[in-house]
Amino acid sequence: MLELFKRVLRHLMTLTPFEIRRRLPVVTLDPLDLLLASYEARGETTTILQVGACDGANRDPIHHYVIRGSTRAILIEPNPLAYARLEKTYAGLRNVTLIQAAIGERDGTANLYRVKNIDQMASQVDWSLLFASFYREHLERHGIQPDQIEQITVPCRSLSSLVVELGLTKIDLLQVDTEGFDATVVRMALNLPKQPDCINFEHVHLRTADRQPLFHLLNTNGYLLSHDAWNILAMQKPLLEDMKTGKAWTLQICKP
Repeated sequence: MLELFKRVLRHLMTLTPFEIRRRLPVVTLDPLDLLLASYEARGETTTILQVGACDGANRDPIHHYVIRGSTRAILIEPNPLAYARLEKTYAGLRNVTLIQAAIGERDGTANLYRVKNIDQMASQVDWSLLFASFYREHLERHGIQPDQIEQITVPCRSLSSLVVELGLTKIDLLQVDTEGFDATVVRMALNLPKQPDCINFEHVHLRTADRQPLFHLLNTNGYLLSHDAWNILAMQKPLLEDMKTGKAWTLQICKP
């Protein structure tokens, strides 16, 4: 009986989406890289708004594109430790605007949790900067010990007020990496008078309750969805049609 149960269980596993994913190759092609390459091939001047820029280099998906100077880049980072490194990363680049703030529901201040400063040299990669979040439990899930977590108060801006202040009439790409707050930022973007052409955000930290409602909201707002192991790229349908008139690129499109 036990052997029969094992055979049935193994058979069911072969039918599950998990088993299908396990047999797929490791993702080595980032949909965002395809989008940025298409912008570059078309010679377009683009505007990128990045929420959660960290140090601008460590696992940053737009760094290689921004430093070429062909885009207007507004980079937002609330953690002072990361922001100091961000300033060094983009020092002297006239196409880059840096803003030290968090993006939240309203203007004011917010509590941010981060790994305590361990006096790491500026020349060293500081992985701890990646974990700063509005949620203390987010750091704990990454194995950060309670005595290594500190709470700080940072300036906070709503996405809508910041867009008005900067005079942004068009956002080609909204890049979001906010360690668990991504769904809220995406919903804010969808409420802007002019929605971004593309939104790239982390899906690995989304709450289960946020996933399907957020994907449905993007679909109903006219976005096509593509993804890799970490991020989801949402692209407005008219943009894809416009791109067909230029250099052709193939995206893994997930139908609603």
